[in-house]
This record gives sequence, structure tokens and C-alpha cells, in this order.
Amino acid sequence: MKKLILIFLICAVSLVYSQQNEQTVLKQSNSQILQPINVTIGGDFIVNGSFSAIASERLDHFITTVFISTQQKSLAALNQIETINIVTKELNKFGLRDITLKRASGEIVKIDLIKFRLTGDFKYNPYLMNDDVIVFPSYDKEKGIVEISGAVNKLTKFQFVDGDKLSDAILFAGGLNLAYDNLNTAEISRLSEKGDKEELIKVSIKDDYLLKRGDRIRILFDENNKKIYKVLVLGEVNQPGYIYITKDNSTVKDVINKAGGFTARAWLERAELISGTSESDIFKMKALRENYENDKNFNSLLTEKFLNPVFIEQMKFLRMNDRYAEDSLSVIIDNTLRVLQTKSLVDFSKISSDSSSDGKYIIHDEDIIVIPQKENLVYVFGQVNNPGYVKYEPKAKQDYYIKKAGGKGERAESDVKIINGNSYSWITSNDDSQINPGDFIYIPKNVPKPFEYYMRNITSITSVVLAVATVIYTVILLKK
Repeated sequence: MKKLILIFLICAVSLVYSQQNEQTVLKQSNSQILQPINVTIGGDFIVNGSFSAIASERLDHFITTVFISTQQKSLAALNQIETINIVTKELNKFGLRDITLKRASGEIVKIDLIKFRLTGDFKYNPYLMNDDVIVFPSYDKEKGIVEISGAVNKLTKFQFVDGDKLSDAILFAGGLNLAYDNLNTAEISRLSEKGDKEELIKVSIKDDYLLKRGDRIRILFDENNKKIYKVLVLGEVNQPGYIYITKDNSTVKDVINKAGGFTARAWLERAELISGTSESDIFKMKALRENYENDKNFNSLLTEKFLNPVFIEQMKFLRMNDRYAEDSLSVIIDNTLRVLQTKSLVDFSKISSDSSSDGKYIIHDEDIIVIPQKENLVYVFGQVNNPGYVKYEPKAKQDYYIKKAGGKGERAESDVKIINGNSYSWITSNDDSQINPGDFIYIPKNVPKPFEYYMRNITSITSVVLAVATVIYTVILLKK
């Protein structure tokens, strides 16, 4: 029994001693890990000099910390956004590849922080040691690069390092874009020293071709047309919004059917297909998309976002105009309509007819269809007491609508104009004139003329009469 107690005491003492020894070793290890070390930065970096680090710190973390601290100090005294942007851009002009890490032991390690950030491979981002020296390379930002495009996930320019291969370029470009087919070949464009001659080198991607400074790489592919082709349908359809279509094979009728068909309020005579065939259409389409994507329920087709470009177009059109002032007013009106309004390519009132080609019209990616709501109204304006909309009444004549608008004003002319709501043509109305929903009724104003107005007219007429009389008299004298 005494022997068992002795053995137990010995084991307990040994266990306590080993735990204390382990804690001592751990404290010593932690102390070494947190031990400050000295690291020097040189070369083409935003700041050079010696800085404090800790032994457990990796190079990328250390460089990032120094950069952020230096950047904050550089920008602290600036308050203009343009200057801040310029300075920030200049501060970021240093290479993250081909960095040289020199150890106190004489060991030299090449660092590639771009590859580390893309792959997470720590061989490109080692731990720091005391008295390490980090030297950033200088390189030509225009000529010391390689560019890659084509079937990659992003067009990329990157700092060239001796030994770079095609696989490195593909890595920096985010990898091959698998949306394309037959990604087997790369085309390398290599210029002569003078830049006036080009050598085109086609290589297999799997061969991992060795690159040279200034190479321009294009990953070749077979076109894949699996894209998100779509049309935006707005207004009076049962399911407005984006409608997916096929490439060059979907008709207007197909799109309207996918959108659930027209509502009972659809005004087909004023429906419009916008295809970006003019400058104003492009601005209008952009504004419509932005409005729809910001508010799916928006109902306004009016926007000021494309008016400035319209007026710029107007000024360019009229700058060399050689018409008289009276004619220029008509030119301005006609050109404003030309810029702001283009005739729809499709008559939507006919798309259901098998005998019409309108429903078979091929619609394209990014087109927009606008189906306005039919206005069961007539607008009365001009010399009436209460201009505005009046509810349409079948078979009602002009006097009915004028009365509803408060009757004619004191200066109203007897002639009444009806403006067709579809064609906007003007006609002089009479008691039998037909009025349709969306039409406008305009009552002109009889403006009193001053005495000078009549005198000018009398003078003009007198001048013409005298001129004619003079010609006649001259002819008679010649005949004698």
C-alpha cells in the first residue's frame, strides 16, 4: 500500500513539473513570436526606410499596413476631390511583382504578391525576419507590360516578369471564360523594336508558351450566342417588364404574347417600338430603362434626362442654316419633332392579322416596346374659359366640348381647329366634323391689330400697285 502511494506521488509531481515546463516553453515561444523586428523597404515604393514589424508578420500584411499609413498621412491635408484622386492614383503606382526580399543570412527570395492574392499560395508571401530588406522594382508602366484579351473573364494589363508564361497571363485575367467554345488556341501579337512590324504567333494553350515583354495576347474562341437577349415591354400589357427572346428569331407578336397580351386600355395606334436607330432613341431608351429599373411601377414616359442632348443636336443642325427667320421657325419645329419623335417601325394595331407583316417583324436584343394607355378624353384649349381634358362622348360635336370647357372666351375667333390625336394634322372644324378620343380642339385668339399694322399693310399694297402701274405705263409707251 505504501508503495502505491509513493508511485502516485511521483507521478503527480512529474505531471505538475511537465505542465509548468510546457507553459514556460509556450511563454518563451509567444515572446519570440511577438518580438519586434526591423525591416527595411527600398526601391520604387511610396516610402523608403526602416520600419518595425513582428516576427509572425507576413510580407503582404506588413507592406499593406505601411502603405495605408503613408497614404493617410499624404491625403490628410488635401480637401479637393480632384486632387485627392490624382494623388491616390500616383501613390498606387508601384509594382507588386518581381519584389526582392534580401535576408540577413544572404538568402534572396523573389516575391509575387499578385500571384499570392490570386492563388493564396504562401510561398509568394513568406514570414518576415529581423533585418530583412524589401526592394520594389522599377518598371516601364507602358512598355514593361503584357496585355491579354479575348475569351478570358477580364481584359487585363499586368507587369511583366522574366519567365512569365501563357498560364500566368490567363491567371491574371481571371481564367478562361468558359461561356465560349473551343478554347484551345492563343494568338500572340509581338511587335518589332521599332513597333512598325507585327509577328503573329498562334500557340496551343496547353503548351504554356513563354512570353516576352510587350506581348499582346488574344485567347481565340468560337462565338457562343448563348446570351441574355431581352426586350423591355412597358405600359398596357398584362405582364410588363423584361421579356426574353432569341437571337434574330423572335417576332413582335411573340413578345406581346409572352407579355400576356394587350390590356383593354391599350392605345395601339400610339404604341411604339424603339430600336435605337437614332441618337435621340438611344438617350430615350437609356432613360426608360433607368426609370423602370428604379421603379417598376413608373408610368411616365416623359423624362428630362435626354433633353440636353436633344438641344445640342438642335443647335448643330441649325448652326449652318441659311433660311430666312420666318422659315427658320418651321425648320426648328420640324427638326425638334425629327429629334424627339421617330415613327414606330410596327403598327401594333395590325400585329394579330395574318395578312399583315407587322406581327412578323423581328425584334432585337435591348429593343423597347411602349404601349400607352388609351385616353378616353378630348383636350380643349386656346380661347376657352376652362381649358383642359373633357371626357369623350361618342357622336358629340365641337360645341359640346367647347361648352364643357367653359365656353369661348371674349377674343375667340369663329374658326375652330381640330388636331388629330394620331397624325397631329390640323383641320378647320365645322358642325359635322368627327371628333375622336385623343383629339385636340383649339380655339384661336383674335388679336386686335394696332393702327400701325394697317398702315404698314396699306403702304405695302400701295407700293405693289404703283409698281404694277409703272410697268403697264412703260409697256404702253414702248408700243407707241
